[in-house]
Amino acid sequence: MKLLQMRYFRTVCRYGSITKAAEELFVSQPTISFCLKELEDEFGVKLFHRRHNRLQLTVEGQFFLDKIDYILQSVDTLTTQMKDMGKNHNHVKIAVPAMISTFLFPQMFNAFTRMYPDVELEMLETGSLQTRKLVDANSVDLGVTILDGFVTDSYNLLPLVTTELVFCVSKTHPLAGREQISFKELADEHIILFKADSYQNIVIKRAFAEAGVEPKISLYSSQLYTIKEFLSYGYAGAFLYRQVAEMDKDLVCIPIDRPIMQDIVLIWSRSGSLYSDSENFIRFAQQYHFE
Repeated sequence: MKLLQMRYFRTVCRYGSITKAAEELFVSQPTISFCLKELEDEFGVKLFHRRHNRLQLTVEGQFFLDKIDYILQSVDTLTTQMKDMGKNHNHVKIAVPAMISTFLFPQMFNAFTRMYPDVELEMLETGSLQTRKLVDANSVDLGVTILDGFVTDSYNLLPLVTTELVFCVSKTHPLAGREQISFKELADEHIILFKADSYQNIVIKRAFAEAGVEPKISLYSSQLYTIKEFLSYGYAGAFLYRQVAEMDKDLVCIPIDRPIMQDIVLIWSRSGSLYSDSENFIRFAQQYHFE
């Protein structure tokens, strides 16, 4: 039994006619007739009855049609997937939260590119929660997010690095000399937060609530550059990852009295298929040493 025979058989079933099937498939009638006879001889059954110049399926023929419909659909799906892989060859799309991308990926991407110079990396900056939605929808190959209770068994994950949230202000801010600070002590301070789909917001607002404080949020922004610009005026403070804050000499990092540590992980769907270039990136990330 061959795929071509199955396709010929299904087309004959669709039209109930070898003549019409031959026209559809651009082959001769004898070719189709020969293929059908080969199938009947191989199985030892009759697949069609001929009635009033029209072919009708036997019970065995109907059973065979039901089975090959699934097989041919699977083959068509596989063909499409393989063609998609060909189109996506040498390309990996990764969703990364903006603040994480700032300190985590420049050196990592450069190292990966040196190892795989023909692979194009596309980074989509978004929040941690949106990153998971993009992975769920197969809109990206891989995602970087914070490890928390929302990262479920539906993902494969690879731990990358652990970081700490600190309260950041400019050197001219009244709190710049503090060695550490509590959320209760920030009750009267103006706060800048990342946009709503940032997991940091959930953690920070929860910490304020546990301290019995309603934070004074002056601004939500998705741009790290914008947040740093506002901090430079000495008017407000923001919660940033320590590695991000230490990259800017004009910022002062104030540790929180109860440190908030967060694990950053690489995730990909358990149910989806990975292209070989994505698998190469995962293997690279497993061996990469984060400073």
